[in-house]
Amino acid sequence: MTSIKFAFGTVLLAAVLAGVPAARACGYHDPSSANLGMLNLAYPDALHVRTAVWMAQRDGLIADDERQAVTDPQTATIRAMFRLRETGLRLALFRDRIGAALDGRQLPAFTLVLVGPMLWTRFEPAGDTLAMTAHAAGPDSEDVVIVTDAPVVAALLEGRLTPQEARGRGLVRFYGAQASVAQVASLLDRLEPVAAARMSQRRQTVGEN
Repeated sequence: MTSIKFAFGTVLLAAVLAGVPAARACGYHDPSSANLGMLNLAYPDALHVRTAVWMAQRDGLIADDERQAVTDPQTATIRAMFRLRETGLRLALFRDRIGAALDGRQLPAFTLVLVGPMLWTRFEPAGDTLAMTAHAAGPDSEDVVIVTDAPVVAALLEGRLTPQEARGRGLVRFYGAQASVAQVASLLDRLEPVAAARMSQRRQTVGEN
């Protein structure tokens, strides 16, 4: 039943994304295009992530993503481009860290959506690593869908938050076939923060020398 509901939600979301051109723009470019209601319809309780993020920011667990109001359109555009670039770099690091944890494991494709900017990014196996499609239109029908937000990804990469803590606090939610979700969630649990990974690489280099 869960798989049927998920498949229906994915088809519904895909139809909306295909039929509404503005929906393809993420919130960094056009905040009014972020159809959070449709996201919550396709993936029940997905919007609970926003509340969980707010609570984690209030408690100082993850960084606050406050945005100062800007009246000048040019300044607003520049800031949006900067945030999009910064988020893209973090997602690329996220992809690299997951790829490093693969270790020969089979992994289904998955799509991650950041509920703040409504930015979709798709990841799929490509040999021994992962291919990343930034600014995707949405998930494919068989994808596992991960709902989270940019400050959570940053906290995971910085080691301020473990994947298990993020899941336990509702900062990350998974949708899809149960077996596929278990595979993706298990791999994310192996995600090593950037600083720890760099330290591990330095130790290996020293050992080889």
